Amino acid sequence: MNARTFLFLQGPASPFFRLVADRLEATGAKVKRINFCLGDMAFWWPKRGNFYRGSKKNWPAFLASYIRHHAVTDLVMLGDGRDYHAAAADFGIAEGIRVHVIEHGYLRPDWLTIEPDGMSAHSRFPQEPDAIRKLAEGAPAVDRGGLFRSSFLTYALYDLVYHIPNVVPGALLHPHYRTHGAAHPIVEYSGWVWKAVTARRRRAKAERAIAAATTAPTSGAPRFFLFPLQLPGDYQIIRHAPGGDLFAIVEAVIASFTRHAPSETRLLFKVHPIDNGLSRWPERIEKAARRLGVSGRVFLADGGDTERLIERSAGVVTVNSTVGLTALALGRPVIALGSAIYDVAGLTSQAPLSDFWRQPPLPDADLFDAFMRALAVTTQVRGGFIGKAALKTGADNVAARLLDERERLPESWRKMRNRGVFRYQGELFG
Repeated sequence: MNARTFLFLQGPASPFFRLVADRLEATGAKVKRINFCLGDMAFWWPKRGNFYRGSKKNWPAFLASYIRHHAVTDLVMLGDGRDYHAAAADFGIAEGIRVHVIEHGYLRPDWLTIEPDGMSAHSRFPQEPDAIRKLAEGAPAVDRGGLFRSSFLTYALYDLVYHIPNVVPGALLHPHYRTHGAAHPIVEYSGWVWKAVTARRRRAKAERAIAAATTAPTSGAPRFFLFPLQLPGDYQIIRHAPGGDLFAIVEAVIASFTRHAPSETRLLFKVHPIDNGLSRWPERIEKAARRLGVSGRVFLADGGDTERLIERSAGVVTVNSTVGLTALALGRPVIALGSAIYDVAGLTSQAPLSDFWRQPPLPDADLFDAFMRALAVTTQVRGGFIGKAALKTGADNVAARLLDERERLPESWRKMRNRGVFRYQGELFG
C-alpha cells in the first residue's frame, strides 16, 4: 500500500484535480481535500472534502492541526500566490512536507508545470548556466508543438460553474472567503461582454498601432521594442515583480524609454489575450506617453500575431511572462524585469534597462537548448486543464510525477534563488 497522504487545496476551474486524485487513490495513496468555497466543491464532486470557513488569520493554525491529524505527507495546490496557498507552502517547507505547486506550463502550449516549493522566485530551478547544462545532460529535445484542441467556450463555462455559486449562496456559507481574482466575477464578466461588443473596433485599432510602430515614414523599418503585457492581477506580478504593480512598472518603462532609447526607436505594448479590458490600458499608456513627450513613439495593440511581432522586434521587454521564452526560442533579445525562471546570464540581458534600449544582447542558442531540456525534464509534463484529451493526459502525467520519489530539483537548491530580490527595483522606481 502507498503510505503517502496527499492534501489538495484549490485547483483550476475544471475537474483536473479530481482526476489526479482518482489516479493517486488507485495506487493506494490517501487523498484529502480542503474546500474554501462552493466553487471548489463543484469540481471535486462526488469526492468528499472538508470545508474551511474561518478567516485567513486562523488558516495557518487550522492547517497545522489538520496536517497532524491526518498525517499529511504532501500538499498539492494551484500556484503559490493565493494567500491560503502561500501560507500552506511556507508551513509545508518548514515542516518537511512535500509541497507540489501546479500551474499552466512554462512551456506553451499543452504543458503543465509541477514544481517543488513554488514558482518563479520560489523555484528550485537553478539560474547558473553550468548547473542548467548538467541537468540537461541526457535529456531529450523538447517538442513545443501543440497536442490538444482548446475551447474558450469550455473555459468560460467552467469559470461560470466555479464563480456563480460563490456570489449569492456562497457569501452566506463562507463569509470570510474572498475571490483570488483581481475583480468581482460580475465586474469581470461585464468587461468580457464589452470586449465582445467592441471586437471589430479593437482589431482595427490594433492593426493601425502595429503599422505605426513598425512602418517608417521613410525607407526602411524602424527598430521597435515589444512589451507583451501581463494581467495586473496575476500573482506572477503581485508576488514576483518589482513593487507588485504592473501599472507602475509600465509607466517606469515608458520613462526609461524616453530617457535612454535612441530617438528612432519605438515601443509597442501588446494587451494580454485574456485581458478583460478593465485595466484601461489605452488610456493609461496614452496618458503616460503624452506626459513624457513620446506619444509619437509609444503604441498599444489589443491584438496581433505575437510571434510575428517578436520576430520583427529589436527586443522584448517583459516582467516575467512566458512570452519571454517564446522570444528566446526565436533568438530575440529579452530583458526580464521581475523574477522569471528563464532570467539566466547568457539568455536574458543582465544589464540595466537603460543599456538594453541601445544594445540588446542576443541569447546563447546552445544554452537555451540546454535550458529547455533541463526545464522540461524537471518541472514540465504534457497535459492541460481543459478538454477531455488534455485532462486525461495531464492527470496521468501529474499523478505519476507526484508519486515519483526522485528529487529532480534537490532540496539543497532551495536557497539558490534570491527570494523577493528584484535587481531592477531601484532603476525603475529610484
